Amino acid sequence: MRVLEVTHRYPPALGGVERQVQGLARGLVVRGHSVEVVTTDLSRDRPFARLPPGPFEDAVPVRRHRVVRTLPAPHGLGLIAPGMARDVYRSSADVVHAHAFGMAPTWMSALVRRVKRTPLVIETHFDAGRGTSGWRTYARAVARLTLAPADRIVAHTKIESELLVSIGVDADRITQIPAGIDVAEFAGLPARTPTQGRLTALFVGRLDPERKGLDSMVRALAKVPEGHRPRLRLVGEDWGGKDPAIRLAGELGVGEWVTATGPLPRDQVVREYGRADLFVLPSLFECTPAVLMEAMAAGLPIVTTRVGGVAEVVLEGQTALLCPPNDPESLAAAVSRLVEDASLRDRFGRAGVDRAQLFGWDQVVPKWIRLFDGLGRAG
Repeated sequence: MRVLEVTHRYPPALGGVERQVQGLARGLVVRGHSVEVVTTDLSRDRPFARLPPGPFEDAVPVRRHRVVRTLPAPHGLGLIAPGMARDVYRSSADVVHAHAFGMAPTWMSALVRRVKRTPLVIETHFDAGRGTSGWRTYARAVARLTLAPADRIVAHTKIESELLVSIGVDADRITQIPAGIDVAEFAGLPARTPTQGRLTALFVGRLDPERKGLDSMVRALAKVPEGHRPRLRLVGEDWGGKDPAIRLAGELGVGEWVTATGPLPRDQVVREYGRADLFVLPSLFECTPAVLMEAMAAGLPIVTTRVGGVAEVVLEGQTALLCPPNDPESLAAAVSRLVEDASLRDRFGRAGVDRAQLFGWDQVVPKWIRLFDGLGRAG
């Protein structure tokens, strides 16, 4: 099977979608399939930044096209990379697999599908955002113009599938395949031992003030009684949230409790999981955060918010405590509960390791192969 992966960004650019594409591509290659990746030269688009000059080592061929910023439109619609569209059109792949709801790669792939017979799969990575009327109008337009030409649409969770149906996608065209992680990355972590002194709460992800609930997290930390307050480590690329979070921590008297590391090499991120005592993800909206799967694989108990597909990734009351979004009081209570109860942390951690196996690439990749194989034969 020859598969063309089309994505807005690709590692070493950081992000959940980026790692999903890379993990799937590598999993397909290991199983004897041919994979090429077509992407941009972007490191990030808020603010706009290109990757440094390569080459970048990878297990699959990656073609990076220079992107031009035209308009400050949402969802990367103001970013144009003509070379990507040309590659998709000229590709001899059996299946084209485009990523991310409403992003430029899915628009381009959908346009090509209208003039070529190559089957198109769109993996939406879709969430409701803030659910405004403007968002819903945009979402319905995407469903009509971009998702309509796709042969199959892939959602990670039941709630994502239902969200797609709510904006006009036919349920019969949706296939549900979970997101994946490399569970082997965490197999070598040392066994977690009882922590002496202060515990460490870990956040991994973009420091995005519009999405990740950093304000709520810092306010929650200030509400945890000092005797039970964990130290908080923020690991990830700054998307405008670092300085406001650090400033707020100082104003609330917990500045010394918060450390922002910036982006770290992957092996150091894995070590951060291994050194932490609990994981906190207070997002305002999400699709299916891979960091929650990674935290479970690392044996960490979790505090997170009940948004998007989160409740289908973790098991509430078994691997994680779930809170309403933007609710520092609930978040503080959940963190305090885990800090105070070592047996609960241990129980959640052990259950999380078992749960994480469901998201391992050895479980997920075969589902993609069956989907691609069926479409490739049909095409």
